[in-house]
Amino acid sequence: MPETIILNYQLTKDLWRLFFEAHYACDRSLKMRYLWGIICIIIGSLGFGGFYESRLVAALLLGTGFFAVLSKQVLVIKSLRSACHHPFFGKELTVSVSLAELSVRSGNAGYSQPWNNFVGYRKLDPGFLLYHDHNAFFFIPSSAMTAGYQKRIEQILEAAEVSKL
Repeated sequence: MPETIILNYQLTKDLWRLFFEAHYACDRSLKMRYLWGIICIIIGSLGFGGFYESRLVAALLLGTGFFAVLSKQVLVIKSLRSACHHPFFGKELTVSVSLAELSVRSGNAGYSQPWNNFVGYRKLDPGFLLYHDHNAFFFIPSSAMTAGYQKRIEQILEAAEVSKL
């Protein structure tokens, strides 16, 4: 297995969406918000069914419930809107993963990050999410890697002491 892994992939809107959905699916607070939203919708519906008198309270509960249930989708859309302003959006990336750092190039632009700049990583269905903090992450799609490269990247992350989240 080579010491440096070089990967190429297109940074498309669909790819961004996959990774944002995977990122937000791991957020426990969004799961709890979803459950509370369902409860608010049920209680609000009961109000319109005549179980209590205040239609205003029922409407507020329904509104709150729908907002809570749809908050993950709202966050994905908001994040996608921000991603459209990323300098590499829609471009072909060349990513180099070595024992020392992660390097990203697109055309003449690029940057490198040593592994100690990452607080953790997740390996999910769409690929690797490499976190700089709780909400800022870089991703490498599984579709751009072979199974051997995925295993080697995990070994590199473990050697660099990047914790698995």
